[in-house]
Amino acid sequence: MKSILLFFLLTIGILEIGAAQKPVGETKEITAEWVKQNLRKTGPRLILTDEGLRQIRKAVEEDETVKTYYGYLYKNAISLLGLPVLERKLEGRRLLGVSRQAIARIGTLAAVYSVSREKRFLDRVDKELLNICSFSDWNPSHFLDVGEMAYGVAIGLDWTLGDLPESTRHLVKNALISKAIQPSLSEKFNGWVKVDNNWNQVCHGGITSAAIIIADDDPALAARLISRMLQNIPRALKVYAPDGAYPEGASYWSYGTSYTLITIAALESAFGSDFDIPKSPGFINSALFVKKLVGSSGLYFNYFDSGSGGADGLENQELLLWFANKTGNDAYFDQDKFLAAVSRSATSGYNSSKFNGAVLTWLARHRKATAKPFPANYKGDGVNPLVVFGAGKADPNGYFLGAKGGAGSLNHGNMDAGSFVFDLQGIRWSVDLGMQNYFQLEQAIGVSGLWSSGQESKRWTLLSKNNFGHSTLTVNDELHVAKGFAPMIYYKGKGNRPQAGFDLSAVFKGQLNGAKRDFKRTGDQSLEITDVLELSEQTKNVTWAMMTQADAEIIVGGVLLKQKGKILKVMIRQPEGAEIKVVSRNPPPLDYDMKVSDLKRLEFRFPAELLKSKGQKIVVELKGE
Repeated sequence: MKSILLFFLLTIGILEIGAAQKPVGETKEITAEWVKQNLRKTGPRLILTDEGLRQIRKAVEEDETVKTYYGYLYKNAISLLGLPVLERKLEGRRLLGVSRQAIARIGTLAAVYSVSREKRFLDRVDKELLNICSFSDWNPSHFLDVGEMAYGVAIGLDWTLGDLPESTRHLVKNALISKAIQPSLSEKFNGWVKVDNNWNQVCHGGITSAAIIIADDDPALAARLISRMLQNIPRALKVYAPDGAYPEGASYWSYGTSYTLITIAALESAFGSDFDIPKSPGFINSALFVKKLVGSSGLYFNYFDSGSGGADGLENQELLLWFANKTGNDAYFDQDKFLAAVSRSATSGYNSSKFNGAVLTWLARHRKATAKPFPANYKGDGVNPLVVFGAGKADPNGYFLGAKGGAGSLNHGNMDAGSFVFDLQGIRWSVDLGMQNYFQLEQAIGVSGLWSSGQESKRWTLLSKNNFGHSTLTVNDELHVAKGFAPMIYYKGKGNRPQAGFDLSAVFKGQLNGAKRDFKRTGDQSLEITDVLELSEQTKNVTWAMMTQADAEIIVGGVLLKQKGKILKVMIRQPEGAEIKVVSRNPPPLDYDMKVSDLKRLEFRFPAELLKSKGQKIVVELKGE
């Protein structure tokens, strides 16, 4: 009996030792005891560390890139010293603009102080924190505002290295608890916890930063918050799978991914582990996705609520620096582009980056590596599938096609399944309207009107959101089915004649029995788009459309486009007999629609009878001259 008991105790002891030695990345059971044991013992611990600061200070003296970036932050910090403090002033239902200014101010000042130790920067951080922490709240009804503010306040406390007055440190911790953490635990405000979009990433990133700050004082609360994040952030990260294509587009890739990188960096600095977050399928490959999304025009394929610019902007270069370090591929980090972005960025008191000290850390760690070339073409499958043909500016003809499937009901979605943008010779010929100001639209059609994705939503009255403002098919002059999902059905991406296809049938439920759209690069300067249709009794007509800003002239069998001294022909190859129109969309149909200079819609209109007699197939060729 004693032997059995001894064996049992030894077994338990071995199991306990095994559990204690189990790598952190393999468990998400975070307890107060674990926090106390694993939390970095001295500050700073939120992305910046003592070791990191020593490395940064050395690099500022020895590395020209680090010196240049630090000089940029330093000039911004000086220009911030005389500004009036921020006001708690909402734009509509958002405090988000104030939160982002707070991050820009506090992050810049605190990062510069952590390197220089100049008291004037510490004093200004103190003033900013006292002001923000005295706000009545950080607007928890729109929790993105809280998430971002919590991050800004947290780095302000951490990056000042314990040198703020005790009264300020006490106020800041209390504010983080009362204005960020406690609201995050309320069902009234925490609907973001389990969503699968950027709100999850941003809000968990801010609250995790706050949790690390209060972990010394309340390890149980910190453990609860970190556990919640680790359990739920996979919901947002799963949309990167399988290939890295972020469903909300380039702008929201930058937004959501930036806060995931903040979360990863904060966990590593505070606890020595990234909890395997970067191993989420598709996450690392999303850097390839965003690189491939840039056309020879220098513009993004700006589907959904994304902007077309920013590919060479500073924040994008900062994000890609992290991926270059992680992958060891310097194709992601172009030092010349980074320095050019720094040079272009304003030094008038507003540094748009949310990274600041994080970038100093990543730059100081960066070691020049081989730049491994990217593939010419790209497939991004998943909940919002897309393809890219061509290597942007690297393609001798500047050939670039971005085409997509997906569904209008996705977060930030448009009725754009089957749509495409097309660049040739550095010119964008087929355009996507992209992002429109949310505040103005909420005033015009209401919050629910803008953000509801139901079939009868007012969102679909907008040219930038409905299928009438996209380069895709329209049947019977009706809207797409908002919940209809268009999957990618094949992709042949090898070589210089890629092909891909999407099944649009669900998008036209009740209008067609079936629809498939194929894209094929047929030459160095040519693209063929083929629509194979199955008409139904409800089908009256089908319109093939392309949005453009080029000068347009109707010719026999198609339209001749001219732009910047170049020519593109958009020709109907099958069937003959379509009605051809060029319809101006400047001004747009509604007063509150997006206004785009020279915008027009090329229309090839096919009556159902014509299509039935000619094989129910539409073939259109785009060809440069």
